[in-house]
Amino acid sequence: MSVDVKEGSLALIAGNSKALGAIREEGVGIAIWQRSAPPGLSDLKLDGIVDVRFTADIDELPATLNSALDDAGHERGSGRDILHNDILVLANRFAEVMRSEFVEVRLEHVTTNACKKFHADYVTARLITTYVGQGTQWLDRDVPVDCDCGDPHNIQQMQAGDVALFKGRLWSSDAPAIHRSPPIEGTGEERLMLVVNPAQSNNAV
Repeated sequence: MSVDVKEGSLALIAGNSKALGAIREEGVGIAIWQRSAPPGLSDLKLDGIVDVRFTADIDELPATLNSALDDAGHERGSGRDILHNDILVLANRFAEVMRSEFVEVRLEHVTTNACKKFHADYVTARLITTYVGQGTQWLDRDVPVDCDCGDPHNIQQMQAGDVALFKGRLWSSDAPAIHRSPPIEGTGEERLMLVVNPAQSNNAV
């Protein structure tokens, strides 16, 4: 596996899904699979959709996800099918890495400055990818977990399609991954992002 790890970096970056497994390594707070956004998502219609959030057994995920996308207003079609299939791939890869039989899935339509401050999540680890719009921003060096970081000079940003696992406070209380949503409020931009967490009943590492 071709891996990019700079000296002093918290991030491991590679061009295939095996990169995500590196989150289990000591000293790696961020594991990123660099990829292009799945082709065909330009067919997605975001007007009128609502956010998706549910917890499911991995074996039941295909049917549960399909129903949740219906309820959220995602019209059936090629773009919807591509989205459905990619979420399944990523959720299954996350469950494999985290050794979890249950996952929490969130698909969020973002038009505001959601989570605009740099922060660490209260989870063991979290998978994030952005399908439409700007990707998540993250810091590539240790910073105090509870600092008011403002706008540090070492801000990195994922591209649409990139998939990241961010180590959370429940896994690494001293050096969790620090990240935020890009500020977009008032710009007219919108984002469609996927978040996958271990279900709280199975949050071990």
